[in-house]
Formats: sequence, C-alpha cells, structure tokens
Amino acid sequence: PHPQPQPQPQQQIGANLGGRRAAVFLQLGYIELWQELLECATHVVAAAPTWYIIDVYASVLTCDDTAECGSRAESRERVMRDLGQLRGIDHLEVSLFENMGADVGHFLKQVSGVVARGAHYDVLLKMHTKGDAVWRQRGIESLCGTSAQVRSVWQEFAVHAELDMIAPLGTTFGPLTKTNNIFPHIVRKYNWTNTRLAFAPKTLQEMTRILRILEPDTHGKIRKKDLTVVAGTMFWVRGSAIPMKALANALPELEKSFTRGYRADQGPEHAIQRLFPTMIRSRGRRVAEMPPAPKVIALYFPQYHRVPENDRFWGDGFTEWTLLKPFNATGIHKPLAIERGGLGYYDLMDVNVRRRQGELARTHGIHGFCYYHYWFTGSASAPNHKVMYKVPEALLRDGQPDVPFMLSWANEPWFRKWTGGGEELLRHDSLLLTQEYGNESEWREHFEYLLQFFKHPKYIRIRGEPAFAIYRIGHIGSKLKPMITLWRELASHAGLPGLHIINTIGNFYRADAATESLEATAGLDASFHFWPQLLGSSFTVGSRTASIQDIPVHAPIQYWGFATGFDRRPRVPSTAYRLSVSAQQLREGLACSFAHMAHLPAREVGTNLVFATAWNEWNEQATLEPDDVNGFGYLQAVSESLSSVPSRTFGHETPDLKAVCR
Repeated sequence: PHPQPQPQPQQQIGANLGGRRAAVFLQLGYIELWQELLECATHVVAAAPTWYIIDVYASVLTCDDTAECGSRAESRERVMRDLGQLRGIDHLEVSLFENMGADVGHFLKQVSGVVARGAHYDVLLKMHTKGDAVWRQRGIESLCGTSAQVRSVWQEFAVHAELDMIAPLGTTFGPLTKTNNIFPHIVRKYNWTNTRLAFAPKTLQEMTRILRILEPDTHGKIRKKDLTVVAGTMFWVRGSAIPMKALANALPELEKSFTRGYRADQGPEHAIQRLFPTMIRSRGRRVAEMPPAPKVIALYFPQYHRVPENDRFWGDGFTEWTLLKPFNATGIHKPLAIERGGLGYYDLMDVNVRRRQGELARTHGIHGFCYYHYWFTGSASAPNHKVMYKVPEALLRDGQPDVPFMLSWANEPWFRKWTGGGEELLRHDSLLLTQEYGNESEWREHFEYLLQFFKHPKYIRIRGEPAFAIYRIGHIGSKLKPMITLWRELASHAGLPGLHIINTIGNFYRADAATESLEATAGLDASFHFWPQLLGSSFTVGSRTASIQDIPVHAPIQYWGFATGFDRRPRVPSTAYRLSVSAQQLREGLACSFAHMAHLPAREVGTNLVFATAWNEWNEQATLEPDDVNGFGYLQAVSESLSSVPSRTFGHETPDLKAVCR
C-alpha cells in the first residue's frame, strides 16, 4: 500500500465534544422515503470514532386494517435489517406507533423509551420523512448530508459551550424574523409576508398549557423575544437541553390531545415543536443553523492516455505529460512520485491508477468527479462524434474511480492553439475539430450516448435528475433551447424524472454574446462558478480563491466553486497571468466561503455542490492531486475544511465575518 497522510482524526472531534454517546431518532411516517434517512444514519455512524457509542431509534406507523398491518410489519423488519448492517450502532430499536401527534408524537414516545431504559446522551439527532421533498432535502443535507458535515456539527457543539441546538439553515425563526432570513421555499409554501402567523394565539395558548406541565415553576410564562420555531422539526440538540424525564412523565397527558393523522398547524404537537427551541432560548442558551453540506465536485481532465486525435494533431503518444515533463520553471508543480505516496506520471487506462484516485478522493472528503465530455459535430468532427471518451467508458466497465460522478460537455471546437478558440482563430488551417451542433437526429444520438452514464448508480442526481453541465452555452446559440427540450422529453421516455442542466460561469459569460439571454430563456436549471476564470469575468467576486456570494445571473440555483491555482506556462510559456494558491491559502479561502454559506439562508440550493478547479489540470497548475511542492496539502485543506463548516447563530443574522475572511 502507498503511504499517505490522513485527514483530521475523528477521535479528536469526539473527544472535544466532551462525551461518548449520541442518539439518532428517526420517525418514518412515509416509509417509501426510508433510503434517504438510512443514508443520513449511515453518515452519522461513519463520522463517529470507534469508541463513540451511537444508538438509533426508528419508528414506523402501525395500521388500521389487516392488509396494511402486514406491509407495516415488513417495513419494520426492513428498517431493522438495514440499520443492523451498519457497523458501529450499539443499541437499535425499531418501533411500531400509531399515527398520532405526527413525528413529534413519535419522538416523545421514543424519548419515553430512552428514559425507561436509563440511557443518557450527549447529543441527539431528530429526523423524519417530511413529505415536502425540497424541505426534507434541506434538513438532511444540513444535518447529516455527509459524514464530514456530522463532524462539523459536533465540532460546533464542542467549540461553543453555550450552543444547545443546531437546525437546518433558514428553518429557524421567531415572530419578528424577516422573511429574507428564512429558506425561500418555506416562505413560498405558506405565502408569508411575515412570520407572526406561525405563532397564532391558539398555538401560544397551547404552548403555555404544555409548559406548565413540563416546568410548573415557570407558570407557563413565555417571553415574546424567546419565541422560536425550528420549522420541520429536524435538528441536533444536546441531551441536557431536552427535558426528557419531564416529557416522559407528561406523555400520558399530552397524547390525549395529539392529532390523529395529519394536521397542518395549531395542534399540541406544533406547540411542542415550538417549545423545544423556545425553552432553550429562554435559558439564555443558543440555537444555531448549519448550511447544506458542501459536496466538492472536482473537475477531472481525461487527457492522460493516448488518443487518436492527439496522435494525429500533436504527434504519436501525445498526452498532457508530453508538455509538463520537460518543462522546468519557477513555481511549476509536478506530480508527487509514487514512492512518496503520490500518483506519479500515470496512464488513465491503468485501472489501478483510477482506483487510487477514487481512494484519495474518498479519504479526503471529495464527493465526486465531473469528467469533461467531448462530443463534436460538423464537417471535421471525430468519428462517432466522441473524443477522449475512454476514461468515463472504462468507469462503466470497471467502476473506477469508485466515487459519484457527472459529466460536463466541453463543447468548444478544437484549434491548434490552447485557447478554446475565438473569432480570430476561425481559419481553416487552424481548425482541428468542428463543433456545429447538428440537427435533431444528432441531438438524439448524443442523448442516447449519454443515457448509459445517466443511468449509472453512481451518477450524480439532483432530486433524482441527472446533473449535466455545459461549458459554453453561448457557442450553441439558438439550438440550445430545442436541444434541451428534446433531451428532457427523451429523459422522460427513458424513465428519468428529468435532467438538471447546469451552465458554466467563467470569463466567457460576457464574451459569448448569447450566453446571458440563453441562460434566461433556454430552460437551464442552475449555474456553477468556474474558478479561477470567474476572476477574469466582469463580476465582482470578493475573493481570490473561492466563492463567497451568488453573482447577478439568471440561474435560479448557483453552485459555488474554488481553485487551487492557475498557470498555463506548460502549454504557453509566454503566459503572463498566474494565480498561486498555497495549501494554507486554500484552507483560509474555504473557511471564508463556508462561513458565507452559513449566513445566506436565501440561497436556493438543496444539494450544495461546490466545483473544484481541478482534480488534475496539471498543465494549468490547477490540481488537488498530490504534488512535489504541496504534497497532500490541498487534499488535507479540503478535508479539514469540510469537517469544520461553521454554523450561524439564530438572532445574529448579520455577523462580522472579517475574522474568518482575512
């Protein structure tokens, strides 16, 4: 095995938390959504050090008729079986409960069982299968979207002694909270102009009644400034912040008034939902929120094996290494030698190289790769349209690298200069491969080729829709909208719920005249920040390493990004512009980026993809792979940053981030 440094030890995070026990409470009102909460529980277990005790309590609805009873019992057994396969769970209970009091009612029954067995926990996670998919995704991604995110939550509890509860970003509010500090989906769902409706007189009356039962000494008094709700009732909380014994003792009285079935609001379960954070704040303790877990997608350049077109255009055996190996100049990084734990000058047709790339990515928290996809049409296009296709096709055969993946269509024509081609290069003698985008039959052919990737179990999907990026939509022009429309139809016929089409925002956003209008009219779903090209755009980005804000474009969803550097001298020695980023500067840039994420609840992201430039752009000096200057420094910086995502304190929506963003 190759030696390699490890990310931040999990043991240290567990030790800093000040305890050894955590519990996960799952309420499965919609059993068909079980897989999503199973993944959540899996991340919690994976985040814990080996000596940390994790207990899991799950509930499944009982039934009212014999036919339904059989399926419910089978569901319980399935949940028990799936959780039982997770190594690291110390105590497991899966209960059948009536549909009373919704998820809150089930949680109180679970708490009562915990009290009966005398268990105590340092932290608890409460999650349920909320029927609203967008809201549910915000909860899961923020609280347990990755194992690194779980470690970030624990780190927040460890660092901030006054912190008692952590909720998903934009779900915590009081009667005076401005709607721009709430997740926009929630505001739209209830058509709110203010949040006072969430604290109707009937709800406040019920909160007072229940508080008198739980804490008789308070006489049920609640100060208006303490009124708080975590909408959706998904949260992490210290065990000491929940009055577990009082809740268990009060359960027989409380469940008398629980709602049977579903009730939108103003039931006793909704009063209890509001009491959890309200009681915490009444004691002068803190409630905070976490942004959705950053999921780093590293852009992956496949030109590290022989390609017929490159042999023809540049000489036999040409790869990226042909330019880098002999090039020596100050500041140029080269691959870390295999003997030192690196990958060396590899050939991507070697499955062991790709396997090790996947291992490095997983070990350091890289969520997945975005492979550049090359498809050409026109009079001088490639046979069968495709070029540099062997790496993603090899992945379909052998499964390596074994990480989630997606494709980005690098849709520029190829010229004899490494520029992507502008109008000044459109000369017949400089054109190598044409890109004319064809007609409907060619769009169908292109989609049929892509479908094999879209259906792969590791392909990255956003709410079930395969994600597909396009490098320069401005090149496609008027053909973009009908092409995407056809692809969506074909996706539906193929059994897919749709496609998640992502534009790339770089320095060509303004240069390609059609880009802005196409982004607004062609039916795109999102855009991603392509660093460091973003620095050369006309947009104000406020950073030199990583995104810290959305930019004024038409895309409803913006995925942020970061870069590890940029230096094109191996390709063009006369290049003047260079961006040098050390591992420490990357760490600081990510800390600043993640801090801003935590304070922007209005961002319309569910799955919080963060695009890294790049995994292996060696001839642009943009790499995460180990190099001979930084070693594993970039990967370690990413790993440590992903386990240190900060929270934002409810009630402090406009903090000074200067201390983080130096």
